[in-house]
Amino acid sequence: MSEVAQVVIKKRKHKIQKKWQVLAACSLIICINAAFPIYGASVVNTAMVSSMGADRSLLGLFIAANMLVTGSTAPLVGLLVSKFGARPALAFGSLMLVLGSLAMATLVHGPVTAVITFAIFVGLGMSFGGFVANQVCTAGWFRDDRARPFGILYATMGAGGFVAPSLINAVILDEGTWQSGWLVFAVLGCVALCLSLFVVRDAPIHEEAVVFTPPADPADVATPVRGGGVFALALPIMLICILSGGASSAFYIAHGLSLLKDFGHQLTPATTSMSLMAASTLAGNLTVSAIGKRYGVRWILAIGSLTLAVGILLLGDARSTTLLFVYPFFFGAGFGAVQVGGMALLAKCVKIHRFALISGIVFALDTLCSASGPVFGGIMYDKIHTYLPMILVLAGLNASAAVLLLLGKRVFPVGA
Repeated sequence: MSEVAQVVIKKRKHKIQKKWQVLAACSLIICINAAFPIYGASVVNTAMVSSMGADRSLLGLFIAANMLVTGSTAPLVGLLVSKFGARPALAFGSLMLVLGSLAMATLVHGPVTAVITFAIFVGLGMSFGGFVANQVCTAGWFRDDRARPFGILYATMGAGGFVAPSLINAVILDEGTWQSGWLVFAVLGCVALCLSLFVVRDAPIHEEAVVFTPPADPADVATPVRGGGVFALALPIMLICILSGGASSAFYIAHGLSLLKDFGHQLTPATTSMSLMAASTLAGNLTVSAIGKRYGVRWILAIGSLTLAVGILLLGDARSTTLLFVYPFFFGAGFGAVQVGGMALLAKCVKIHRFALISGIVFALDTLCSASGPVFGGIMYDKIHTYLPMILVLAGLNASAAVLLLLGKRVFPVGA
């Protein structure tokens, strides 16, 4: 073997090793900056609201205010990542999580300061250090098969979601104060900050073509649509799917624990079921990861939306111990498939240099629309003392998304 060939092979091996190192770092960062605030903060906020003697509307306000900050800044994050890369955004987001967690643990003593701190500091931490930057960094390193690394990225997040509720609950019970739970977030934020600074690197920029589906036989459709026209039809379907899944998750995070306690379940088994739901997202994540490249993610995404709808209905009637430990598997697996499949499908529809900004806009729409779920759910409960109408609406939206995905084959790219 020539010396030149050896150098080429060595560089290729180094690049492969580097991209897997970056994926591992991004997976841990999204776990810390997104999974722990999403699932762990639900436990802390529930304990905090209870200690303050506030009503359920405050729980919804916590999540809604946080999501408004996270969502409204997502396009800015996408724009900055497109211009400067993911690394600075991840470092800034991790720093905000540390500062916000320390402020929640030491400075917050009432509902107003709690909502402001959780919304601004933790919200910026989740926005800059969460989904958009980690997805763009991962997509840049993995050009040929994004379903698999996206699956790993979200699987790590699911694992973090499984650990977070039980860990935070154990710390709070051991220390006797909800403030102690936020110190866990501060320590983990420092870990994410170090990974952002010393491990994460942005991938070289590559141009790539996106080939949209021309029907095999033009007679199959009345007016074949190509290029941007196809994307204009595919995007609303993807948005309905992503937004329905996001709204369901936001409602569950804000009110799931309270709903289960209303059914008479004790705190520990109810928290365990939330951990199982987060762990079950791994099934959906890894399904997309394992077979997404071979079969395409569109139909897996449709099955995920339908499974999520079933999980929501089971949650709404989880009065028995059996359903308490059954609904998490449907809810988690369905949401896991939507979580990975939605972004993997979006990444296949756009060029990589546009993915940062477009994913930021989609994430903004997702979080801003989803923020209404916890608010309406809390207001509805305070007025009629039931979450049932909200459960039915969310299940219907996810089922509708599944139908649209199955019927919309011709408007998605080749192999989607």
